[in-house]
Amino acid sequence: MKKFLISSMMTIIGLASYAQDLTSDDMMIDEPNRLDFNVGLATSHLWRGLIISPSAVATADVHYALDKKQNFTVGVWGGNALDGKYKEVDYYIQYKHKGLTIGLWDLFNSTNVAKPEVFNYDKNTTTHLIDLRTSYRFPEAFPLRIEADVILYGNDRELQDDLTQKSRYSTYVELSYPMISNDQIVLDAYVGAGFSLDGKSNLYSQDPNKNFNVVNAGIKATKNVTVLNHKLPVFAGLMFNPAEQHTRLQVGVSLF
Repeated sequence: MKKFLISSMMTIIGLASYAQDLTSDDMMIDEPNRLDFNVGLATSHLWRGLIISPSAVATADVHYALDKKQNFTVGVWGGNALDGKYKEVDYYIQYKHKGLTIGLWDLFNSTNVAKPEVFNYDKNTTTHLIDLRTSYRFPEAFPLRIEADVILYGNDRELQDDLTQKSRYSTYVELSYPMISNDQIVLDAYVGAGFSLDGKSNLYSQDPNKNFNVVNAGIKATKNVTVLNHKLPVFAGLMFNPAEQHTRLQVGVSLF
């Protein structure tokens, strides 16, 4: 596992260095749209059935495409609650081609951490999560989307009888399907489950003795709203977590 993580991080660093070596002329003349960023607002931050921030959040995603077809990207995603209680910065490298997406994310949520240590990757004390994300959406004739994500390393540990800790490799699997899709609105329905590959519990449930849980189910509607001749993608969704017995209505907008 250590060799895999070191290799993965070296790959990310190497690719980021490659991006930095490109001159500004290269970026502005040859590929002006390789570097981009997005900003959004939402009434809360929900992630795989978990309520990461119950308060309104602002998010930003800065990313750079490493190839002309923009299949391969490196980026930084960040989120902050408007009340200042939630803070997160994630680094990622990602590949997209047609319906397939594969990404390696380094999640660093410093909320309620007394002394955040961004460079602490010790297996027993780190607050990072190394998250392998994969998804595939089938063609338009049957646009089912399948997602499977595994926590490979970090703050996903389970205490053993001998008081040592081991990684649970918490896994999240989700199926989603557009029940309605037209020029005005898209309505997706989804259901997701969490389980561990090596443990009695998983990251997505507070039950210490239950390995498998249905943790995320709901619907999400997306449409474009015109404001001052500019179309803003707006979404509204209802999430229910059967395992934890909580629900949230979330509304958000992608500003650009």
